[in-house]
Amino acid sequence: MAGGALKHVVHKRVHLERHQPKARRRLGHLEKHKDYVKRAQDFHKKEDIIKKLYRKAYFKNEDEFAISMTKHYSTKDGKAMTKKVGLTNEEMHLAESQDARYIGLREQMDKKAVAKRAERLHFLNADRPNKHTLFVDDDDIAQAGGSRSSGSRLGKVKKNTLKNFDLAAHLDTHPDLLEHKTNRPRLKQLDTFSYSDSAEHDAANKEAYHELLERQERAKKLTKVRMELEQRSNLRQKGRVKKVAEATKDKPAQFQWMYDRKR
Repeated sequence: MAGGALKHVVHKRVHLERHQPKARRRLGHLEKHKDYVKRAQDFHKKEDIIKKLYRKAYFKNEDEFAISMTKHYSTKDGKAMTKKVGLTNEEMHLAESQDARYIGLREQMDKKAVAKRAERLHFLNADRPNKHTLFVDDDDIAQAGGSRSSGSRLGKVKKNTLKNFDLAAHLDTHPDLLEHKTNRPRLKQLDTFSYSDSAEHDAANKEAYHELLERQERAKKLTKVRMELEQRSNLRQKGRVKKVAEATKDKPAQFQWMYDRKR
């Protein structure tokens, strides 16, 4: 067998790089050959970049111009920075006017929805400080158990009769329905028709009132935002402006345009 082929058969010992000795562990990690290769490659890469930059600076043409130069600027340290691309004054004016139109559209939609729901919901069952006063005449008192008399005896009879006056019988409804300000059916209707559960009816009413109040609040917020956008758009126009009132919770600050004499 040839000598060149024996090197693939005879086992050779693999020489491993030693780690940092315990006595020198305080000095940190012991660099291996692979670590040196990475460090050397990184160093030569940076060295080549610096050489290319020196070459570009040496052969630079002072009169050279590229359109991308208008999009960059140099800082005090000589670092090239890209300019932030922003909208012009006319473009901002157009964008804000379009936003104000859209918000105005949403505001009108909410106001129409509020008006439509307010026609169906009259807040009849809402808690109010007023009282429901029922007026009865002598005939009603007589039917309730009193008798027609004269003088002081009539006054005493009226007082006693009003204390024991059957309000449910007078309104021809069930006693449990007396507290209802609306949807108070008569006894005949209770016998002939089937009504939905009052708890479900009250829950539906509460949900409808809640949606109505939410739309009212959103319409107010949209009105304020629309006024703010319209004011920003107006402030971008030419002319001297003077603030006459500070912003409040419901409306933005108020400005007054100074009169400019025309030539």
